[in-house]
Amino acid sequence: MTPNGTGTPVPPDTKTIPIAAPLRRRRMSANRRREALTSYLFIAPTLVGFVVFVVGPILGGLGLSFFQFDFFNAPRWMGLDNFRQMFSDPRIIKIFGNTLLYVVGTVTFDLVWAMALALAIHSAIPHGFKLAFRAVFFFPILTAGAVVAIVWQYLFNMDLGVINYYLGVIGIPKVPWLVSSQWVIPSVILMTVWNGVGFNMVLLLAGLQSIPQELYEVAAIDGAGRIASFRRLTLPLLSPIIFFIIVKGVIGVLQLFDHPYVLTAGGPGDASRTVLMYIYEIGFKTMRLGYASAVGFVLFLFIMAVTVIQFVGSRRWVFYN
Repeated sequence: MTPNGTGTPVPPDTKTIPIAAPLRRRRMSANRRREALTSYLFIAPTLVGFVVFVVGPILGGLGLSFFQFDFFNAPRWMGLDNFRQMFSDPRIIKIFGNTLLYVVGTVTFDLVWAMALALAIHSAIPHGFKLAFRAVFFFPILTAGAVVAIVWQYLFNMDLGVINYYLGVIGIPKVPWLVSSQWVIPSVILMTVWNGVGFNMVLLLAGLQSIPQELYEVAAIDGAGRIASFRRLTLPLLSPIIFFIIVKGVIGVLQLFDHPYVLTAGGPGDASRTVLMYIYEIGFKTMRLGYASAVGFVLFLFIMAVTVIQFVGSRRWVFYN
């Protein structure tokens, strides 16, 4: 018999059911807090490093840009005078122009060369040689940029360089690679691309290997040739990698320093000088640290603006599958 004597089951007391729910919620909240704390502990070293070595210097440089400071005297408030001086500096336009030429030439040449190498290794080279070719083209990136520049100084030497020697063998006159304002930027671009093309080649090669072969077979059945397949199949599928290479390349070349500094020291004149070289020279050679900080902060804003423009523009041509 049931307690009410009617034979009908008595529903449980609804007042006793919610008692366990708050306990479960408290246990779940405690578990979430422990998981969150564990996550924060794991990412804490990265966050601390980012604040100390990235955010801190940016804010410090911004603050210093409003002062006149040279390590030997107390900082003197300048307001916006350092920024006004920069925009009236006759050298700054030339130096920013050099840097933009480096960006356009290096990123374009690097991407085209890396794509050609990746396509060649992926399809044209026999399988047994692919590993050797990847190693040969990737090896220069493991070498320090200053060491690479010293070696290329000898290669580019107008009178004793290997490049001019072989150009003379085929009847081409000597090229003043490092002493002519016309040739010095192409020389730095050539060396910079040679030093870094292997990394981008490996990225593109990995992207090519991830594309299913069945897609090319379907395109061939539809009558698409190699060029059409490359334009309408390969490039769209590689667009995320290409976008990464472009963004990384633009940010890196806008901060180019070691290659032109060792190879040409910015010469002849300011023909090969970059913005980062200029910041170093006015900051640590002439001890105008406030002015150098102003130029550096403008360069930071320029890099941020270019990166944002790239991300906004990527919505039209980058396809994620």
